[in-house]
Amino acid sequence: MPKHAGLTLGVASLVGTTVGFLVLWKFLKNRRRRLCSAVDHRDTVVLDATGHDTDKQCTLTKLKETPKIESDGISVVEKILVADTEIVSKADEWETVWLLLKKDLDVYPVLGMDCEWVSVDEKASSVSLLQMASFSGFCVLVRLPQLTSSGCTIPKTLLELLANSSVLKVGVGCWEDSSKLLNDYGLSVKGCVDIRYLAMRHRRDILQNTLSLKSLSETILSFPLDKSFQLRCSNWDVEELTQDQAKVSSIQPDMQTRSRTCSESHSLFQYPSAKVLYAARDAQVSVALFLHLLGFFSADLPCPWEPLLGKCQGLIDIPFKGKGNGISNGEVSGSLKQRKEKAGDQSTQNSQDSDPRRNKRKQLGVGYSARKSPLYDNCFLHAPDGQPLCTCDRKKAQWYLDKGIGDLVSAIPFIVKLRFEPSGRPESNADYYLTIKENLCVVCGKRESYIRKNIVPHEYRRHFPVQMKDHNSHDVLLLCTSCHAVSNYYDSNLKQKLAEEFNAPIGCEEGVRLLEDPIRRQVRSAARALLNVANLPKCRKEELISEIKAFYNMEDVTEETIKEAAGLETRLFNETYTPHGLKVVQTFALGGLRPLMELEKRWRQHFLDTMHPKHLPQQWSVDHNHSKLLKKYGDDLVVQLC
Repeated sequence: MPKHAGLTLGVASLVGTTVGFLVLWKFLKNRRRRLCSAVDHRDTVVLDATGHDTDKQCTLTKLKETPKIESDGISVVEKILVADTEIVSKADEWETVWLLLKKDLDVYPVLGMDCEWVSVDEKASSVSLLQMASFSGFCVLVRLPQLTSSGCTIPKTLLELLANSSVLKVGVGCWEDSSKLLNDYGLSVKGCVDIRYLAMRHRRDILQNTLSLKSLSETILSFPLDKSFQLRCSNWDVEELTQDQAKVSSIQPDMQTRSRTCSESHSLFQYPSAKVLYAARDAQVSVALFLHLLGFFSADLPCPWEPLLGKCQGLIDIPFKGKGNGISNGEVSGSLKQRKEKAGDQSTQNSQDSDPRRNKRKQLGVGYSARKSPLYDNCFLHAPDGQPLCTCDRKKAQWYLDKGIGDLVSAIPFIVKLRFEPSGRPESNADYYLTIKENLCVVCGKRESYIRKNIVPHEYRRHFPVQMKDHNSHDVLLLCTSCHAVSNYYDSNLKQKLAEEFNAPIGCEEGVRLLEDPIRRQVRSAARALLNVANLPKCRKEELISEIKAFYNMEDVTEETIKEAAGLETRLFNETYTPHGLKVVQTFALGGLRPLMELEKRWRQHFLDTMHPKHLPQQWSVDHNHSKLLKKYGDDLVVQLC
């Protein structure tokens, strides 16, 4: 080879190698810059009333930039896993954090959800920690015992968030977590999607025994979760659940390096403690898995929410039954026969929940059936002289026509004029029963999925005197299922207060109509054993017969007596039975009509104070009909409860 040719080849090789290293260096630099943007904040200084910086508010209001979807899905997952975590122990802390969380929910209404609680003597206590992470990874740890301490109620915005079915709550076992929240705190959680269903639907390579959150995280996200016994069995009820400034071993080394690099220019950045990190990781990994399984990271901008939601069809608020016991070809199976046929392996079946019929819980806002027709038809009834009497539904107005005691005046609006003198007339044209009412939720204005709400609960109203039961449609309003669930939560708090004030406990023995008699139950069991068990030992048979003899006080027991004992009713009427609602109403009724009206007013005012309705019908009032009752019956009315 000529000398100048070799020199040229060497120079070309050197230049090519240099250019290659420059390209690689540029690529790594850009990748690091993109990762750092995940934890970047836009500083927003919040001033208090005196004009000074409020450190806590300033920390919470470091608003995160919405993470952008990139072609490299792994980097987006890492952004979720290094996002901030906030701990909420008080209502005011929640309201501040809610502003940040809502910012993410307005973009993509999905939350990774998980719960932690403490078990004492193998018995689970109430939920200690509720973890929720948005699509950006921003995680909120809600300490429910501290939030509800000293009789405080859970903030309304948190109740509405959990009860809102349009905000998906995703995780492994999230439906079971929602049932526990309902049992422990009366919280209605709707919109749950178990990501195990999504993994089985969209990833055919996922095995049945690798559906834990840890396995899914390692298989799909290539991110190992720390599930050490020390962390899993932490005491979540401790007084302080803090965040430390020190690094912790549970952060993976590569994540430590990346996070440290990104936070060099942010003095407020904190590494969470191991316990906080463990709690936040489950929620963050859950939302990352959900987005990854639906192709969120591989989609081009913009990524619409509706197509993602469509991939969850048939999986919302469905408890996980396991592959072959409720899901077939990625679809939830509703056939009990198919589930029984596919549940061949008894060990696999036992590893899942026991018979779901035994564990079935009626969730607030879920078990209710929304109205299929409007409540208000806004038809009018007129007196013979044409004076408007009231509005009513179409069925009632048509009844007057069918009976021949009314005449049709107009079809639109539907007006019927009576042929007889009514028992009463409204005192003015501003009467509540003359107003046109809209078919919408009186709290939020939603025009679909609404149901009737009794402002004064039926367990109290049913015992009111007949004079206070006439024209009580004033206290029946329309609420959407979400607002209905929130309202029921607040109602339970007032019921508990009434129970304490008037010594009318809820669920005590006095409130049980029928009591089980253990002696009668034992006699019935003895008789059924004699009839159904053929090979009873002689001594055992004589023992059972002696029990029947003692109960009926007879010397000889015939076959007819044994058959009678086998059908013996074991439940007896409780003579001390006094339901909670009746006991409360009886106490108020001792003072006459006015105290009962105060009870009615208290429930109406409670609804206004807790729900803050924005769409109440005109003329709706907490004092409705009270002046009429006093004018008609006076204070001397002898109250006879129903």
